Amino acid sequence: MIGALGAALLRTWSAPRAARFAAALADCENVQRRTLARLVQPAAATEYAQQFGLHPDDDVEAFRAKLPPVDYATLEPWIAREKTGSSDILVPGSIRRFEPTSGSGGVNKLIPYNDPLLESFRSLFAIWAHDLLGQVLRLRSGRVFISVSPRLSPQADARHDADYLASPLRLLLAPFLVTPDHRSMQVDPLRFRDALARALLHCADLEIISIWSPTYLLVLLDHIEARREHLVPQLPAKRRRLLECDPIPWPQLWPRLQLVSCWSAAAAVLPAQELARRLPQALLQGKGLLATEAPVTVPLVQAGGCVPLVDEVFLELEDAEGSLCLLHQAQPDCEYTLLISQAGGLLRYRLGDRVRVTGHWRDTPLLDFVGRVDAVCDLVGEKLSEDQVAHALRSLLAPDAFAMLVPMATAEPPYYRLITELRDPDLPGRLDRALQAGHRYREARVLGQLAPLRLSVIADARRVVHDFLITDGMVAGDIKDTAFLHSLARAGRLLVALDGIGCRASRVNDAD
Repeated sequence: MIGALGAALLRTWSAPRAARFAAALADCENVQRRTLARLVQPAAATEYAQQFGLHPDDDVEAFRAKLPPVDYATLEPWIAREKTGSSDILVPGSIRRFEPTSGSGGVNKLIPYNDPLLESFRSLFAIWAHDLLGQVLRLRSGRVFISVSPRLSPQADARHDADYLASPLRLLLAPFLVTPDHRSMQVDPLRFRDALARALLHCADLEIISIWSPTYLLVLLDHIEARREHLVPQLPAKRRRLLECDPIPWPQLWPRLQLVSCWSAAAAVLPAQELARRLPQALLQGKGLLATEAPVTVPLVQAGGCVPLVDEVFLELEDAEGSLCLLHQAQPDCEYTLLISQAGGLLRYRLGDRVRVTGHWRDTPLLDFVGRVDAVCDLVGEKLSEDQVAHALRSLLAPDAFAMLVPMATAEPPYYRLITELRDPDLPGRLDRALQAGHRYREARVLGQLAPLRLSVIADARRVVHDFLITDGMVAGDIKDTAFLHSLARAGRLLVALDGIGCRASRVNDAD
């Protein structure tokens, strides 16, 4: 019952912030105006804002008229100046840290964090936790597993997603966290996963799992399946017997599990469905849109979707024609790309994410993540997007199958290579025909600018790709089952690594 006491304390702590947010959702337009006014006042003192003549009292209309939309490349020189120790260049106030972010595109960014931005992330946690504790969770043990990733070098620190929380809250949660032995927090994926597996397998009263990518946990469950003989001797007798079953009865391993929180949209749809199938005793709740640059949306149980953090971040939405509107003007069932203005100095920043308006909760639109704007590869003019590839693969493969399309840019002519565990020689041809539904891809194939797809069959492909991405600099908890690796630089490094595996173990087979 210690967990119940901790849950009561957490709900009491989070109640005031949750109440303010609930009130804000009833007046989207005016709350967004007040949010921007709160952001503009300190931002106007920065050198970046002053070059545009931003005034502390500027309203929404003046703010949008003076400042242009920007991307990371535009702000990078300003961030570089901040890193030298200068203050009030781009970021209002003191910078606490620079948080790295990079997705499957492989473009490294450093996002400056000040205290107000950190507080925005903590507000999201308070709102989310209060909603779940009031609507879904009935905790007893309170045991929770939160995504943890190994350090990538002996000098680096391991990353724990609880690090985003304020110190008092981390102290409150610390006794309930399921964590591996700190000595395992190193880049060796095998030892790290062994340590994670042992920690989870010993925790029979686990009640919450909070991760980012569902792939993170799927890889770990597959690791337990493959390494069970190594892990069994270290478990109590009752747990050993469960692990000796074939297949492993996952619900019996964690019978008290109530919640799995993870990404469940866009590329994460199928992995999330597979995770829900393996752990049917728990509610699988999709994460909101939470970027390194800012918290954007939070899932609410009663809302049935993800609600924008209207009192933390100012949002503008851009439609396919390039027209911008404010959040309260968003139309149902329409897709938009997001511009955010947040407390850390990013003003009218193109986040690179696309969302769809799926309805309203009170006076506020619900936003569902659709995908990235920049997830496109263009070797010879084919302009192949992640959406196209994911749609084609979903039509051809079972939901739990792993497959990733990777560009081979250095070949003549270039081609795409399908990485999968499936030994189906007809799959490349079927995928190629499905992709030719796209005019530009079909034209490139007909003209011979692109060679036919090739197939690389790799045993345990999901884990192999996952391990490569960790060693290539991605955080383990952030890795998704992406249908398409569109970054040419990262794709080149991956193919070299996979060919090395093939040379050593004859596990890679290419077929035209």
